[in-house]
Amino acid sequence: MKPTTRRSFLHTTGLLGASAVLADGLLSGARADKPINLAGWVFKPDTVKDYVNVYNQKFGGQVKYEAIPWAQYHPSMETRAFGGDMFDVMYCAHNFRERWYENGLIRPLDDLPGIDELKKKMTPQNLESLKTKDGKLAGLPYFTSLFTLIYNEPMLQQAGIKAPAKSWDELVEHSVKLKKDKVSDHPFLPNWNNSPSGTMPQFMTDAFSEGANVFDAKNKVIVDQEPGVARAMERWQKVWKAELVNPEVLTKTSSTDTHRLFWTGRYAYHTNHSYYLKTIAGEPENSKLAPKKAKMTMYPGTGQTYMWTDSYTINAKTKNMDDAWKLTRYLGGNLAGDWYVQRQWCLISGLDNPYPEMYEHPEIIASYDRWVDLKLLRKQYEKGKVIAAYKEPWYSEYDVKAVPIVHNMIRGGTTVPQALKELVKLQKSLE
Repeated sequence: MKPTTRRSFLHTTGLLGASAVLADGLLSGARADKPINLAGWVFKPDTVKDYVNVYNQKFGGQVKYEAIPWAQYHPSMETRAFGGDMFDVMYCAHNFRERWYENGLIRPLDDLPGIDELKKKMTPQNLESLKTKDGKLAGLPYFTSLFTLIYNEPMLQQAGIKAPAKSWDELVEHSVKLKKDKVSDHPFLPNWNNSPSGTMPQFMTDAFSEGANVFDAKNKVIVDQEPGVARAMERWQKVWKAELVNPEVLTKTSSTDTHRLFWTGRYAYHTNHSYYLKTIAGEPENSKLAPKKAKMTMYPGTGQTYMWTDSYTINAKTKNMDDAWKLTRYLGGNLAGDWYVQRQWCLISGLDNPYPEMYEHPEIIASYDRWVDLKLLRKQYEKGKVIAAYKEPWYSEYDVKAVPIVHNMIRGGTTVPQALKELVKLQKSLE
């Protein structure tokens, strides 16, 4: 892919300060009294403001926080960096992290004090997913998530189905029966929304569940060579043609919008990010399937599902590295020794993190018990599969442009073999 003007500009900035750490772990020229700017996409901004207030009071910080709408977040951050705006600490989605690193917008963290201890506490898959192509740690975890299979227990019981599906064939059989018996018009609710958080992660998850790979060892798309991918896509066409899926899912703009459909209790099965089960099964004010009428079960097939880790990153041009790192450790590490921020995200939103010791905390165990079988969820995480392809410069563009190809295939506009070849061709065109 040819670099844009902005990319060229960012590339020339270089990774500033990457080796400026002194023996005592501080950076030369750092000033503790300088304000720190934090930028994040809009998700519970009031909660983030609370974290910032706690940090400022407890650690004498001067953090200023700005929330930017999700859809504009990454392009806006790049544009503003081009214009000279400075955010010292920034949220970064996994599929933009390598791009930001290679363009010199963010710096690696490996040389910073306390980082080795945090690395040891993370699960290996998540740690690997936070690294750049050249093996540097590019951020600390904001949260991790993976796809799960959720079912509507009362609906299955109403239809005389004693247990949730253990295979894809069984899930389709259940869905056909539920529709035939007029228990549900559209029993299956896959996350086929038209954003990068929906269709393509769902695509990878269902491929993994068939024992198939989406990318080879060099991160090239190989879906046209994988029979398991074809099986998964043929199933997608089958459930669509049989009208087992609400066509509205293809028009939704986010995974959040998709999961809200499941709140209504009109669907038997739903596939989506793990944290959405908290509102579905744990918040009666929103969902007809709370408390705990919606449950998760292990993903069919191999049980493997797509897992990713979004992060807190540090601007390579920050002039206050000490305080930027201190804030990052507070948000994505364990600065105060109590996992405060990670614990609150678990309690408030069901956002998971890569630190297993967090899940031994009595407060976390009691909270999760109100909406999920925590042991089963942790077992599903053991099956989480990360990819390295998002570390390629073409990936974010591929992630967006692949969606209409897959949607056209779902509707029957192209055959499965044709669509899979189109995906391979798309990836090659972006290199």
